[in-house]
Amino acid sequence: MREQRLDAATYDRWFDSPWGRYSFDIESGAVLEALGLLSSDLRVLDVGCGTGRLTSLLETSDATVVGLDLEPAMLTIAATRSRARLILGDAHRIPVGDATFDRVVAVTLCEFTDDLGAVFAELARVTRPGGRIIVGSLNPRSPWGLRWWRRLQRAPWSGVHFLSRASLLTLARPFGRVSIRAALFAPGAFVGLRTLGPMFERLGRLAPAFGAFQVTTIERSGS
Repeated sequence: MREQRLDAATYDRWFDSPWGRYSFDIESGAVLEALGLLSSDLRVLDVGCGTGRLTSLLETSDATVVGLDLEPAMLTIAATRSRARLILGDAHRIPVGDATFDRVVAVTLCEFTDDLGAVFAELARVTRPGGRIIVGSLNPRSPWGLRWWRRLQRAPWSGVHFLSRASLLTLARPFGRVSIRAALFAPGAFVGLRTLGPMFERLGRLAPAFGAFQVTTIERSGS
């Protein structure tokens, strides 16, 4: 259950702002890279799909894509841009069978959940052995986080669970081999961001702990 409710329309409009467009491009690119090649024989679950922007991007592959979110208003907007099957459901109790999906994605979901251990266990449960789980999470100890620190003290951010790299490793390791990469090193929108952004990303590889977007990849173990 989300501790802080996000207004679906306001949330969706944010992605059309200069920083929203830029950060979505960087974050979705990092997620797609972590997912690897998607083909027609793969099933992908987007947990916490929100208004379906990533879901619709995943649909450009040949994979079968399913989106899940707890908020009906989010799914209403998602249905206007995605043809994927959309499920109303809770990430603590995902309403699908064990080992149903080859890839499971959860982007900025864990920050808004009550029981992180239960959510990671559910993401692993619905992923087949040998499959892959991608968790994208925000890092307030980044240039972006430091710039917007005061805003992060207000709703809807004031009650969220920001995860350190150490916490991500602790939560993820029981379910398979884990790697973490970082992206989004710019502090926010500014004139020339589209030109200078690639420089920030290249320099950021030297200090991954300062990326605003942490991408945790779990290669699902089991038989």
